[in-house]
Amino acid sequence: MESFTSVRPIRLSEVEKLVALIRARLPDVVHAGPAPELLERRLSTLIEDGCLIAAIKDGEYAGVLALDLYDRQVIACYLSPALASAGTPRKLFTAVEQRALAYGLRSLQCCILAPALSLMWELGYAPEESEPDTDRPILVRKALTGLADRWTRHVFDLHDELGISQDYGPRHRLEMVRECSQRISIGLDAYEREQWMAPEAARAWESMHSAASSNGIRLQVVSAYRAVNYQANLIRNKLEKGQNIARILSVSAAPGFSEHHSGRALDLKTPGEPPLEESFADTPAYRWLSDNARLFGFRESFGRGNRHSMTWEPWHWCFHATGGVAGQ
Repeated sequence: MESFTSVRPIRLSEVEKLVALIRARLPDVVHAGPAPELLERRLSTLIEDGCLIAAIKDGEYAGVLALDLYDRQVIACYLSPALASAGTPRKLFTAVEQRALAYGLRSLQCCILAPALSLMWELGYAPEESEPDTDRPILVRKALTGLADRWTRHVFDLHDELGISQDYGPRHRLEMVRECSQRISIGLDAYEREQWMAPEAARAWESMHSAASSNGIRLQVVSAYRAVNYQANLIRNKLEKGQNIARILSVSAAPGFSEHHSGRALDLKTPGEPPLEESFADTPAYRWLSDNARLFGFRESFGRGNRHSMTWEPWHWCFHATGGVAGQ
């Protein structure tokens, strides 16, 4: 039985240690490149997206696997001669394949050297060519849909129906968001519709709403929990009205990728202001949220110039953790 303690994403605090590993050029079982300096420049992005996975044994790296979301490709697989065992590559690839699925990737490819071909066959990767040239790097590919659970396959089916590109998740650096299983009512929204949130998020919202009111700030809910099928219906309705999918996705998340599925997200407005408009950022309500929402565990998910290349949404706030005031 393998004795390494964990397979996990690498943290930003480990960059210096990882750079030293890359420069040491541990045996690369799978990939012929990229150059060490290119990989070093991409480390922070890979780590931020959880796409750099390590097998840890005795506090050291037994192996590291890197996933390039945009090219749907494993770009490096380093194994330590001293610490890696025969099972290390399988554990690393299993973890990376799950990360790929989390971003909505349906297949994964890898450019390998000939000696690694038998290993990749064992891991389920087949060459693109029936008779690959073993004198040059070989492209191998694996379909991931068979590894996906029913919920993920349902999201894939919705995307196919609605004409949503398979690169939606990677392009926006967005992971799929599971629907929360427990929800409680937070009362009526600005349009007299009952809204629901996950219990902890609902309690935090109640505390934040109360604190805002005591400071003369009126916050109104526009939308809270939304199921995957509800999100799909929003897009269907817009398509039926003649809008194209690119325009729709500029203002609405693809089904399976909306934070509203989690029951932790809120779209907010204030009286006298239209909903879901950037003008909300000019209101006292937004300024109050910017100064105080973090105390209740809420964050603005898609700020100006956000890393997801999403439209600025000053109205969209998501609960992540209880702050210093919520729940009191």
